[in-house]
Amino acid sequence: AGLPGKDQLRELGEAAEGTTVYDAHNRSIFSIPTQYRIEVELARISPYLRDAVIAVEDTRFYEHDGIDGIRVLGAAVTDIRERRAAEGASTITQQLARISFLSRDKTLRRKLREAILAQRIEKMYDKDAILEIYLNKVYFGDGLYGAEAASRGYFGKPASDITVAEAAMLAGIIKAPSAANPTVNFERAVKRRNIVL
Repeated sequence: AGLPGKDQLRELGEAAEGTTVYDAHNRSIFSIPTQYRIEVELARISPYLRDAVIAVEDTRFYEHDGIDGIRVLGAAVTDIRERRAAEGASTITQQLARISFLSRDKTLRRKLREAILAQRIEKMYDKDAILEIYLNKVYFGDGLYGAEAASRGYFGKPASDITVAEAAMLAGIIKAPSAANPTVNFERAVKRRNIVL
């Protein structure tokens, strides 16, 4: 089966049930969504954040076809040296394939499917479209999906207005959103931010 169109790809995972809070008379007062996401165009995301994400997640993003052969070889050498799966080699496009279509299982079969889907995505969309979709889907912890929701959730401002340091902190969260976000472990978030910077 073919991949869905750009709009369908964006919508995957957007619908989420939340928790509804009721009053003493069983009337709904408000709902708490399990996911918070606001879609924005790439032009409305700070270039600092775009550059920070590419720097920390996929430095050769604009040069590969969905799979970064240099990174795969480097990760394989590290994994052999460490005698375990110590380093990942997923590109932004592979991550987009995984978060849109696949599980997070660390199996060879899932990695092969991820690579095939990444190359198909690269044939269907240009790099900026891939980056836009990714930045609107990726998880930033605390129920915040996408750059706009993360910028508003952590810094109280739109993604277009974040500073270099804020962009670096957001980019640093992607690797470990449950452990490296500032509401869970501020010191770890700052360390990750500094690595990105």
